Amino acid sequence: MSEKKRADQFGVGDEFEPYEFLVTTEFNQQYLEAVEDYHSRYSQSTDAGPPIVNPVLLVVQSNVTRSPSFYLPYGMAAVHAKEEVEYLNPGRVGKSFTVHWKVVDTYEKRGRPYQVKDVLIVDNDGVEILKRTVTDTYISGGA
Repeated sequence: MSEKKRADQFGVGDEFEPYEFLVTTEFNQQYLEAVEDYHSRYSQSTDAGPPIVNPVLLVVQSNVTRSPSFYLPYGMAAVHAKEEVEYLNPGRVGKSFTVHWKVVDTYEKRGRPYQVKDVLIVDNDGVEILKRTVTDTYISGGA
Protein backbone atom coordinates (compact mmCIF):
# COMPACT_ATOMS: atom_id res chain seq x y z
CA MET A 1 0.00 0.00 0.00
CA SER A 2 1.49 3.34 -1.03
CA GLU A 3 1.47 6.31 1.28
CA LYS A 4 -0.91 9.13 0.43
CA LYS A 5 0.71 12.27 -1.01
CA ARG A 6 0.83 15.14 1.49
CA ALA A 7 -1.03 18.31 0.51
CA ASP A 8 2.12 20.42 0.76
CA GLN A 9 3.78 18.17 -1.85
CA PHE A 10 1.25 19.03 -4.57
CA GLY A 11 3.01 21.07 -7.26
CA VAL A 12 1.99 23.39 -10.06
CA GLY A 13 -0.56 21.66 -12.28
CA ASP A 14 -1.57 19.10 -9.64
CA GLU A 15 -5.25 18.83 -8.80
CA PHE A 16 -6.84 17.76 -5.56
CA GLU A 17 -9.66 15.24 -5.85
CA PRO A 18 -13.01 17.05 -6.36
CA TYR A 19 -15.54 17.24 -3.56
CA GLU A 20 -19.30 17.04 -4.10
CA PHE A 21 -21.99 18.24 -1.74
CA LEU A 22 -25.74 18.86 -1.78
CA VAL A 23 -27.29 21.95 -0.23
CA THR A 24 -30.68 20.94 1.07
CA THR A 25 -33.19 23.36 2.57
CA GLU A 26 -32.24 22.03 6.01
CA PHE A 27 -28.48 22.41 5.45
CA ASN A 28 -28.89 25.99 4.19
CA GLN A 29 -31.25 26.85 7.05
CA GLN A 30 -28.88 25.40 9.64
CA TYR A 31 -26.08 27.61 8.30
CA LEU A 32 -28.35 30.68 8.24
CA GLU A 33 -29.33 30.08 11.87
CA ALA A 34 -25.67 29.72 12.87
CA VAL A 35 -24.70 33.07 11.31
CA GLU A 36 -28.03 34.73 12.13
CA ASP A 37 -28.64 35.73 8.51
CA TYR A 38 -32.39 35.83 7.94
CA HIS A 39 -32.61 37.57 4.56
CA SER A 40 -35.55 36.21 2.56
CA ARG A 41 -33.40 35.54 -0.55
CA TYR A 42 -31.95 32.56 1.35
CA SER A 43 -35.29 31.05 2.37
CA GLN A 44 -37.91 31.99 -0.23
CA SER A 45 -38.27 31.04 -3.86
CA THR A 46 -38.78 33.74 -6.48
CA ASP A 47 -39.56 33.83 -10.19
CA ALA A 48 -35.81 33.31 -10.72
CA GLY A 49 -35.90 29.97 -8.90
CA PRO A 50 -35.35 28.34 -5.53
CA PRO A 51 -33.78 30.25 -2.64
CA ILE A 52 -30.13 31.23 -2.95
CA VAL A 53 -27.48 29.36 -0.98
CA ASN A 54 -25.69 31.75 1.37
CA PRO A 55 -22.45 32.50 -0.55
CA VAL A 56 -20.29 32.09 2.55
CA LEU A 57 -21.61 28.54 2.97
CA LEU A 58 -20.16 27.84 -0.48
CA VAL A 59 -16.82 29.34 0.55
CA VAL A 60 -16.75 27.21 3.71
CA GLN A 61 -17.57 24.07 1.71
CA SER A 62 -14.76 24.80 -0.76
CA ASN A 63 -11.82 24.77 1.64
CA VAL A 64 -9.20 22.36 0.32
CA THR A 65 -9.36 20.34 3.52
CA ARG A 66 -12.68 18.97 2.20
CA SER A 67 -10.98 17.28 -0.74
CA PRO A 68 -10.85 13.49 -0.30
CA SER A 69 -7.19 13.66 -1.35
CA PHE A 70 -6.19 16.30 1.22
CA TYR A 71 -3.78 14.81 3.73
CA LEU A 72 -1.29 16.17 6.24
CA PRO A 73 0.40 14.06 8.92
CA TYR A 74 -0.05 14.65 12.63
CA GLY A 75 1.82 17.78 13.75
CA MET A 76 1.51 19.55 10.41
CA ALA A 77 -1.03 22.24 9.50
CA ALA A 78 -2.23 24.25 6.52
CA VAL A 79 -2.49 27.95 7.35
CA HIS A 80 -4.69 30.21 5.26
CA ALA A 81 -2.62 33.17 4.06
CA LYS A 82 -4.56 34.97 1.31
CA GLU A 83 -7.93 34.85 -0.44
CA GLU A 84 -9.73 36.26 -3.45
CA VAL A 85 -13.35 35.30 -4.16
CA GLU A 86 -15.52 36.00 -7.19
CA TYR A 87 -19.21 35.10 -7.15
CA LEU A 88 -20.27 34.28 -10.70
CA ASN A 89 -23.84 33.02 -10.32
CA PRO A 90 -26.16 32.32 -7.41
CA GLY A 91 -26.06 28.80 -6.07
CA ARG A 92 -29.58 27.48 -5.55
CA VAL A 93 -30.90 25.42 -2.66
CA GLY A 94 -31.57 21.86 -3.76
CA LYS A 95 -28.59 21.73 -6.12
CA SER A 96 -25.49 19.58 -5.89
CA PHE A 97 -22.14 21.32 -6.20
CA THR A 98 -18.68 20.09 -7.16
CA VAL A 99 -15.52 21.83 -5.98
CA HIS A 100 -12.32 21.62 -8.04
CA TRP A 101 -8.84 22.68 -6.82
CA LYS A 102 -5.75 23.15 -8.97
CA VAL A 103 -2.32 24.26 -7.77
CA VAL A 104 -1.26 27.21 -9.94
CA ASP A 105 1.85 28.44 -8.11
CA THR A 106 4.24 27.50 -5.33
CA TYR A 107 6.90 29.67 -3.75
CA GLU A 108 8.92 30.16 -0.61
CA LYS A 109 8.75 33.25 1.58
CA ARG A 110 10.56 33.73 4.89
CA GLY A 111 11.54 30.09 4.85
CA ARG A 112 7.99 28.80 4.49
CA PRO A 113 6.45 27.00 1.51
CA TYR A 114 3.37 28.62 -0.04
CA GLN A 115 0.87 27.05 -2.40
CA VAL A 116 -1.61 28.98 -4.56
CA LYS A 117 -4.75 27.16 -5.69
CA ASP A 118 -7.48 28.10 -8.13
CA VAL A 119 -10.82 26.86 -6.82
CA LEU A 120 -13.98 26.49 -8.91
CA ILE A 121 -17.46 25.50 -7.76
CA VAL A 122 -19.96 24.32 -10.39
CA ASP A 123 -23.50 23.13 -9.86
CA ASN A 124 -24.96 19.88 -11.19
CA ASP A 125 -26.07 21.72 -14.37
CA GLY A 126 -22.46 22.77 -15.08
CA VAL A 127 -23.08 26.42 -14.16
CA GLU A 128 -20.01 28.09 -12.66
CA ILE A 129 -21.02 29.47 -9.28
CA LEU A 130 -17.90 30.69 -7.53
CA LYS A 131 -14.17 31.12 -8.17
CA ARG A 132 -11.51 31.50 -5.52
CA THR A 133 -7.77 31.95 -5.46
CA VAL A 134 -6.45 30.66 -2.17
CA THR A 135 -2.91 30.86 -0.81
CA ASP A 136 -1.89 28.54 2.01
CA THR A 137 1.35 27.91 3.83
CA TYR A 138 2.25 24.73 5.63
CA ILE A 139 3.83 24.50 9.06
CA SER A 140 5.05 21.76 11.34
CA GLY A 141 4.78 21.95 15.11
CA GLY A 142 7.65 21.20 17.41
CA ALA A 143 7.53 18.23 19.75
